[in-house]
Amino acid sequence: MTEPLNIHVIIGSVREGRMALPIANWVMEQAALRDDLACELVDLKAWELPFYWHSRAPAAGAYTDPLQQRWAGKIAAADGYILVAPEYNHSPSAVLKNALDTVYAEWNRKPVSFVAYGGVGGARSVEQLRLTSVSLEMAPLSNAVHLVRPGGKRRDDRFEGDEHDNKALARVFDELAWWGRVLKAGRAG
Repeated sequence: MTEPLNIHVIIGSVREGRMALPIANWVMEQAALRDDLACELVDLKAWELPFYWHSRAPAAGAYTDPLQQRWAGKIAAADGYILVAPEYNHSPSAVLKNALDTVYAEWNRKPVSFVAYGGVGGARSVEQLRLTSVSLEMAPLSNAVHLVRPGGKRRDDRFEGDEHDNKALARVFDELAWWGRVLKAGRAG
């Protein structure tokens, strides 16, 4: 058997009482049932990335800010990503967009998928994140999980996906594993 892919599950909200945390924990629970993915939870609330203020664009590389350098190291360590993406005002959260914009090359040639929630299951957020992902030279996957009214599936601090949600997430994992292996081999070659 091949070594599992290192996948970061990035929590795209920092709000108090955020729905993103129980959803991300559900993603992690489901991922733990697989042997081809090793998922790590990355909470943007713990990173406190400032809005980008450096004079050089991240695409230029040569990061000088220590926090940006640590973030680059964290992102570089992954073989792919699942973004837990809320939809705020028909868009992704500013904190998630900022996290994507803070570094550049570390995202390149890696698959990304989405577990979204909010209006129409976070679809508008995902569409904008796919555009950003393409600009970061990532490979946004066609499958995503769109959670409609996730609050009704929250039990205390736990999110309990239904059969449809679990099947959609399994498809995301399958696609992420396939693309992750292909792109990892490509980056190595």
